[in-house]
Amino acid sequence: MSVLGCRVVLRRAWARIKSLWLAAKNERAEPREIGWAVALGVFAGCTPAVGFHGGLALLLATIFKKNRLFCWIGSRIANAITLPFVVLAEVQLAHRLRTGTFLALDRAHILDHGTDLLLDWALGTVPVGGALAAVVGWGAYLWARRRAARRRAADDASATEDRSATGDASSADDASATDDVEAPDDASAADDVETTADANEPPKNQDA
Repeated sequence: MSVLGCRVVLRRAWARIKSLWLAAKNERAEPREIGWAVALGVFAGCTPAVGFHGGLALLLATIFKKNRLFCWIGSRIANAITLPFVVLAEVQLAHRLRTGTFLALDRAHILDHGTDLLLDWALGTVPVGGALAAVVGWGAYLWARRRAARRRAADDASATEDRSATGDASSADDASATDDVEAPDDASAADDVETTADANEPPKNQDA
């Protein structure tokens, strides 16, 4: 394939990616919907489905008809840094509620025993995952609402500028039209004055 052909393919691929990105970003993009989508993704990221959190988030977003992009972003709460803390909180809380005692585990080793503690992990997903989903989802809602308010303000300012520019242009056109109308009227008035002066001038005596 020639260099020109490669450029055409890359340009089309980039345009396709941009269109998909815009479609995903604008899918049910109201602030409330974004908040729910992020909350749903966070909850999915707190489940024991390690390695499948993103797919689970997309599945839940499709089922509940939420924004899939923001739901997937919410599921990123399960990453290499935060996942051990989340799992430790879920396992310890559930084990405490079940048995009345805490486990002698820390975040460095909790994932190594994740299979053995799957029951506590799954039970702890409900309170811990639900609390995280509520907090992060609420924060996402506030962020989306503020972003929407800024966009409305920018759109209003742009519309005001457009109206002002249109008004100035219309005023200039009206002034030009007025000048065009007044100029012939002034010339006509001058002609009338000259005609009247000529009519009132007495006739000159002529010698026989």
